[in-house]
Amino acid sequence: MHTYFNCGKAKERVMLRVRELDKEMSGEDRFHLENISFHLPKGYICGLVGENGAGKTTLLRCLMGLYRSTGDIVIDGHNLNSDEAAAREVIAVVGDEGFFDENINLEKLGKYYGQMYVRFDMEKYLGYLERFNLDRKQKYKKLSKGMKIKAQLAFALSYGAKLFLFDEPTAGLDKHFREDFLRLCTELVSDGEKSIIISSHITEDLDRIADYIAYMQAGRLLFFKPKDAACEHFRIVTGPVYKCKLIPREAVVYMEEGTYSSTAMVIRDKCILVDRELQEHTPDIRELIHYLVKGGKENAENIVEKYFG
Repeated sequence: MHTYFNCGKAKERVMLRVRELDKEMSGEDRFHLENISFHLPKGYICGLVGENGAGKTTLLRCLMGLYRSTGDIVIDGHNLNSDEAAAREVIAVVGDEGFFDENINLEKLGKYYGQMYVRFDMEKYLGYLERFNLDRKQKYKKLSKGMKIKAQLAFALSYGAKLFLFDEPTAGLDKHFREDFLRLCTELVSDGEKSIIISSHITEDLDRIADYIAYMQAGRLLFFKPKDAACEHFRIVTGPVYKCKLIPREAVVYMEEGTYSSTAMVIRDKCILVDRELQEHTPDIRELIHYLVKGGKENAENIVEKYFG
């Protein structure tokens, strides 16, 4: 099984290059990330998707340097294995759980943790706190989840981070904060010097801001492609049950049958529809993942092997 990736123009500057990453977890958490390769250009956002247990968090922890792995992880020109200190200077981790002491206020947080980064700028940090409407004297543990994410962002932006890794950053948060967060993400990459990887189950957020989609399945990166290109391979078809059953079997990724109507995801190049009773549209990320998962592991691998090469 090959891993397919397509990152656009060859001349684009690369923020993250992963080559033949392999990580085997033993014990109760036995798991295997196998032969993962891709590269993410500067100035782009990647949505990391897949069902629970696919390997998304394990991959992120490898990129953070929390798990040692074989293969190469190069971040803004710094190899995480051979030049870890320099690589860590450009990584920012923003997720559900913070890495800060809960009992100190935000100003002291900057003074204490800022010592760990060569380029940390305290004035810049305090400026970001003000921009995000955060009280520098407020203790970290008193912040809401959304405010903690903003505090983590303020800190990361103050030491010149280039690659931002978000693990379920908006889970459980209200729509207002999610809108604010999506706006922050697009602002972050707008200078063309930063990139973001977001692991999220809220796929409508990724539909709005992701440039690339990385789809994990059972420890493998099944594909890494520009979002629109990945979705354009397929169509969602809805219509009467008997009409949908006439769709060529080799074109169907998966079909859900109701009492009177059915809905299927089909391979676009294998299914040309001429029946007016059948409606079709290009899948969004949620639909793409749903039907690939429903169609089964082996079927998804075969589809990627054939059509994503």
